[in-house]
Amino acid sequence: MIVRIHNAGKSFQGLATYLTHDAKAQSDERVDWTHTLNLAHDHVPSAVDEMLWTARSAELLKQEAGLSAGGRQTENAIKHVSLNWAPEETPTREHMIETVEDFLRHMKWQDHQTLIVSHDDKPHAHVHLMINTVNPETGLHLDDNFDKRRAQKWALGYEQENGRIHCAQRLESIGEREDAPTRPAWMAFHEKQKEFERDENALANQAPNLSDEQESPRLSNFDEWKKLKEFQRQERTDFFAEGKSEFSELRRIINREVREEFRERWADFYAYARVETDQIFLAEAKTKLVAEQKEELESRRDLGCEMLREARDEQYQVLLEYQQDTRHSLRTRQEAGLDNTLFLQLMDEGTLRDRWPDLATTVSASTINQEMKQEAKAITGERQVEEVERGEPAVFPDRVEGIDRGVTSGVARGADIASDLGLGLIFFFDKIFSGPVAANSNPRPQHAEPPSRDPFEGVAEDAKKRQQAEKEEADGEWRKRQRSYGE
Repeated sequence: MIVRIHNAGKSFQGLATYLTHDAKAQSDERVDWTHTLNLAHDHVPSAVDEMLWTARSAELLKQEAGLSAGGRQTENAIKHVSLNWAPEETPTREHMIETVEDFLRHMKWQDHQTLIVSHDDKPHAHVHLMINTVNPETGLHLDDNFDKRRAQKWALGYEQENGRIHCAQRLESIGEREDAPTRPAWMAFHEKQKEFERDENALANQAPNLSDEQESPRLSNFDEWKKLKEFQRQERTDFFAEGKSEFSELRRIINREVREEFRERWADFYAYARVETDQIFLAEAKTKLVAEQKEELESRRDLGCEMLREARDEQYQVLLEYQQDTRHSLRTRQEAGLDNTLFLQLMDEGTLRDRWPDLATTVSASTINQEMKQEAKAITGERQVEEVERGEPAVFPDRVEGIDRGVTSGVARGADIASDLGLGLIFFFDKIFSGPVAANSNPRPQHAEPPSRDPFEGVAEDAKKRQQAEKEEADGEWRKRQRSYGE
């Protein structure tokens, strides 16, 4: 169950029109059904009119309820929420209405006027709720403090009550939950997800047709073949459900690891931004860092999706071979006049699958990620060898593979960045600005020897003047370390 709290706008009529019509059209084919709560009418226009006049009468309702009038007026009397079931769930209308009522009770919004609209334009069942935030009895605004957190708590309880957890992170404490991907990161996988789903549908069309086998005169036990067909159809359904989960897991792993690998570089950037006054310089630095992170994310995405696709194709062919072998075994047993009750039971339990060697070897998102890491490690090693052969050793090898041996970020080194900048920050800007960063700057080659000029010349002049002595000491320490890396 996914609960989404949307931006509602300020017009009852506008939101109702959107919910009860197709997107960018006057037709209403996507509307499956509508229902109202705490309203005198199920007729949508009448219900919307009633909600509007309730919101306008908030102060009068307070007086009639014996409450003091005044206070801050309600700026937005509309709350727009959607409840979304998993694609494999098929709730009935009655169950969906009961679920909405339970959600409203949990949020303590059960007394508020609500219009429920069910849409069937998505592969998953979902309903939209247009809630009047003004209580029709008291005129008070509903309590929506921490509404998203409370909604997630209810969604977890709903999944636990129905016997299946779709979002495992809700079981973790808030501090341990993984951050959701940014929209650019999510969009980076959006087209790949569509491509993956198209390929999965193409695989599904390769399912064997058993009608000819069942109509063969030599196959007398039709019931056994019917059971076998049901079992194998379920196996293929489970296979494609696993594919969706593996793609989501691969996306999560790649987003998480790329974000973690760039975390320290972003910390250094923001630490330096606190003392840097050249906004053009900072904007170019940020653009460069964003581009590098985007390039790394897309590179791993393409490689990971390619490896997952190859693994899925191979696994599906193995599954079809197993199912073909199972059908052959059943036919042989029937021709021999054997009792197939135990055979079908073992197949239903999955015991026969466990005995098929190739099916036991599955490729998951985590194994694909490990293979990508090994390949990246090999490529990094080859690049280092090439640089050494050219007499250009890798800059700061302690940073290879994201491992920091004794180098801390600008944030960890202290608040006074000008006097104690830290080797990690120097490395970051030396790497980011190895090319031209401004119209009047020159390319800066990376050499083992320290640069002939101060790398921060012309930057943060005020800070230099205030702590010139400390700066010279920090520069001397940096040059000593730079020479040690070049040896």
